[in-house]
Amino acid sequence: MSEPLKVGLIGTGSIAKFHLPAYLEHSDRVQLTAVCDIHPPSAKEFAKIAGVDAIFHDYHDMLRNADIDAVDICTVHDLHAPQGIAAAEAGKHVIVEKAMASTLSDAWDMVDAADKACVTLMVAQHLRYSPEALAVKHLLDEGQLGEVQAARTHVFRQGPELSWYTDGQAGGGVLMLNTVHYIDLLRYYIGNVKRVTGICKSIQPQMTNGADDLVTATLEFENGAIGDVFSSWTSGLAPEKSAYLVLGSEGTIHSTPPETINDNSPIRHFGKIMVAKKDSGDDFHAVDSSDISLPSTSFFVNEILHFEECIRTGREPLSSGHDNIETMKVVAGIQDSSRLNRPVVLADL
Repeated sequence: MSEPLKVGLIGTGSIAKFHLPAYLEHSDRVQLTAVCDIHPPSAKEFAKIAGVDAIFHDYHDMLRNADIDAVDICTVHDLHAPQGIAAAEAGKHVIVEKAMASTLSDAWDMVDAADKACVTLMVAQHLRYSPEALAVKHLLDEGQLGEVQAARTHVFRQGPELSWYTDGQAGGGVLMLNTVHYIDLLRYYIGNVKRVTGICKSIQPQMTNGADDLVTATLEFENGAIGDVFSSWTSGLAPEKSAYLVLGSEGTIHSTPPETINDNSPIRHFGKIMVAKKDSGDDFHAVDSSDISLPSTSFFVNEILHFEECIRTGREPLSSGHDNIETMKVVAGIQDSSRLNRPVVLADL
């Protein structure tokens, strides 16, 4: 058996806690050997839970001195690029939380740095790594829904909860923080987007530096399908906080609201994923994911183990940096379309 991948975690906030089970439950494959956070009490507390002795408060120190092969970046969006680039230049593989960066230019710089250093760069787009998502992907790739013609997703959130969520320069705003999940999932299902038309607004007074809390957009996919996106932080009483639908010529897939869960459960964006086909009487039933082989029902665990596997085998990750440039183009295109008041062709970005 090969040695486990030694990982240094940068940022010990809420999302890092969802990454932790991968390291605790699969230490034969991924071993957390260092923890870094600029807030010493947070770093100390997280390291104690994780059973890690090496604690740092400056990621440069960690990159120089820790016994690590890779980094897991769980910080705010505008820190992703400098931290990821520094890690790549130090010869470390990088898994970085979504969104990949706060700007498309920064995302490209991360890809270039990883390519130059010949290290793996993966974006933790965790919605791709659930058994249900893989089952849906198989249905679509096998043509069981026919030609995909349209898709829709909406995201409603109360908030914003944290101060940096309201700061556009820090990568805040509902588009970058929440909607990017669902844009990426639709890309995974349908393919790349060629043109977008969007409107981004800042309704609440605390939104600063262009951070948006109300977004609507139309996506035109390369295969001819049309997508509709709507997200808001001003409609916390909406009956469904997040949902998606994919319409094909021979069938339809849609999500259901997530069930109530306790605080120790993984984040669940959806409940059951339902499918109906024309040749089966148009009756919706849950997508069968029983034959999907993944290490865990937790997409956070699955994505981190996928990262390790790709490094070990030399494969490109499913949500690699190169892949997620296309997700970042959609986000940047929506922002540019709103600012310019016209459609934006993503090939021009």
